[in-house]
Amino acid sequence: MSKFKIVLISIFTIALIILTSAVVYQNIKYDKLAKEEEKVTDECIYENNEIENDIDEIKVSETETKVSPNAELVIKKYYKECGHTTEEKRNVANDMVNKTQEEIEKLYPDYKVESFLNNKIVLIKEEEGQCDEHYIVRDENSNIMIYKILGDGTEEIYQNTGISTEYLPETDKISLRDGIKVFGRENLNSIIEDFE
Repeated sequence: MSKFKIVLISIFTIALIILTSAVVYQNIKYDKLAKEEEKVTDECIYENNEIENDIDEIKVSETETKVSPNAELVIKKYYKECGHTTEEKRNVANDMVNKTQEEIEKLYPDYKVESFLNNKIVLIKEEEGQCDEHYIVRDENSNIMIYKILGDGTEEIYQNTGISTEYLPETDKISLRDGIKVFGRENLNSIIEDFE
């Protein structure tokens, strides 16, 4: 081999070694910087999460529950004499929308707020006397009649069912002659269905 080729190969080999060393050095330096940046980014994310959590806590503590336009209003009445509680469900009135619990309490001073959510409000009130859902089911002239018991204890005709007692078992006839006391319209309907 000629001297010229040996010098040329030597120069080429030295250049290749220098180039490879430079690339390796740059990769090491880049990896080190990337790890430091990652650490800084992780710390920033952690700090940012702490700040967001603090903000969330502040938001929650500042938010007041208000009545939604499609909320349900439940009005309960507890009657001291009979011990029954009646319940009436309806949609909230327009004047209740976006009101807080305090504002609802001012609108309904005679009622106590039993439950207050943005989609459901339950109000309760104590009443003297007995509720208006007391009935007596009786046999009158072989026909089942329903009487409503009024607050003063008197009875008034509530409904003539048109159901004949002629084909009922003797035990049912005896119960109907004595009168079957019933509380609530659902229970009343259930008893009438049994006799049909």
